Amino acid sequence: MSDGNRRDTLSILADLLDNMKEPRRITSLLYATNLSYSQFTKYLKMVIEMGLAQKQDKPFHSYFITNEGKFFIEMVNKRQEKIQIIPPLNHSE
Repeated sequence: MSDGNRRDTLSILADLLDNMKEPRRITSLLYATNLSYSQFTKYLKMVIEMGLAQKQDKPFHSYFITNEGKFFIEMVNKRQEKIQIIPPLNHSE
């Protein structure tokens, strides 16, 4: 994978949380985020510890986004919008 296709940690966390807007089982989240199992468990643990997502056991074992997680997604999206309007540096000079 080239560097141009790599996602940064904030983007991965936001993508994971975005997939939790409705309660989803772990397998569904794993496939939706396109991460390896070890990467997925690392990021899942991170969002739970940060209070951005929660686990629920009823009616089935699943994970869902909290209000703090929704706010986090909004902030990451605003960051992405600002990055896109900043012109790239010209290193050839």
